[in-house]
Amino acid sequence: MRLVQVVVPDERRDAIVSALREQELGVSTTKETSGEDDRTLISFVVPADAVEHVLEELRDVGFSDEWYIVSIETEFASYEGVDEVQNRWAKTPNRVAPRTLRSKAKDMRRNTRSYLWLMTLSTVIATAGLLIGSPAIVVGSMVLAPIVSPMLTASVGLVRDDQRMVFDSIRMQGVGLGLAVVGATAFSWLLKSVLAVPMELAVANVELIAIRFSPSLLSVVVGLAAGAAGSFSLATKGQVTIVGVMVAAALIPTAAAAGIGFAWGRPAVGVGSTVLLTMTIVAVNLGAFLTFKYLGYEPDTVDRGVFAVSGVRQTAALAATVIVVVAVVGAVGVGTYQQVTFERSVNAATTDVLQRDAYDELGVVSVTAEYVGIGPLFEPSTVTVTLSRTSERPYEQLPGALARAIDERTGERVTVAVRYRDYDRATAPTPQTPQPQPNTVLGFGP
Repeated sequence: MRLVQVVVPDERRDAIVSALREQELGVSTTKETSGEDDRTLISFVVPADAVEHVLEELRDVGFSDEWYIVSIETEFASYEGVDEVQNRWAKTPNRVAPRTLRSKAKDMRRNTRSYLWLMTLSTVIATAGLLIGSPAIVVGSMVLAPIVSPMLTASVGLVRDDQRMVFDSIRMQGVGLGLAVVGATAFSWLLKSVLAVPMELAVANVELIAIRFSPSLLSVVVGLAAGAAGSFSLATKGQVTIVGVMVAAALIPTAAAAGIGFAWGRPAVGVGSTVLLTMTIVAVNLGAFLTFKYLGYEPDTVDRGVFAVSGVRQTAALAATVIVVVAVVGAVGVGTYQQVTFERSVNAATTDVLQRDAYDELGVVSVTAEYVGIGPLFEPSTVTVTLSRTSERPYEQLPGALARAIDERTGERVTVAVRYRDYDRATAPTPQTPQPQPNTVLGFGP
């Protein structure tokens, strides 16, 4: 429920109160005198979904957006007919008013100092969690990170044509994630320098890192769905599931993986993770924006007239930001397409090889393709194939067969690593059905 308060001129009071009573809402009025104008404070309780509709109805009787208006979240309300009002609006589309949406979005944003500190600390935690191999620590870093808030506010600003909100949110995203990558690189280099972690650590083989330096189509899907979930939650009367969106998008661990790759001199890991990070950011923003559009949010004269960026410098800064964003998105799009195409070819080649009779007993657990990149810096790529088997039978020819098949399909030189997970299989014997015993006839002599 929402408690909405508006200050109206006395000449409009009766018409507005009558319109509210027709909606069967709880209404109260308080006389105010301010300066030379006589005004009245009208308070009414309304379901969250009904705020926008009720204000639209009031415009027909002279309501003006220029009046003092405030909407306050209400724990409970008691007046005659309140249950009927709530039940009626519970069946309507679950959507808050545009101004409520903008207010909720702005309330999520932290001040710059706390935002940067939380980004730094969450990055340190994520980096340590990846190197230790602790999923719990990695999840904790996601919960602490505040990066989802500027993503959602950027989408709100874009759909409502609030240029200042868009500009500030994009800047916060770029600064925050840039700080995360640089901080993870510095922290990883420090750990390596003091031998807290082995200098020869094969970071590309660490399981929690290996899944974060290869962009894929599923990563795009996850980013789109996470952004859609966050925006849908923000646009409804429920609680905003920021933590859930943050965990789903997994941005901070990916930034930490990029820093670890750079610190250990593995450009494929560093660049691949950076591409995945940027691609996920774009997907989350896009998913949120499309969801807001689907829910029917559009710009209005208030957002354009009051909140638009003005001034030559600010307009130039916004234009430069747009150019940079388009260039980054374009580059990431090319890299992602290249990687997705490569992975599809790898999966097809792996399937062709394992369908041969000699490998009938093997099952595919996972196929991981290292980021291909552009140019000789990232060659040869490494493809890791994890298989399950039920015996210790060696398959000495399999890595070579996979490498040749992948080379033929992709045109890339690859190094193939094959891992096995051995399983023992047993089947309980079928219980034997007891056979019927023949009748025994006893005979006695005379």
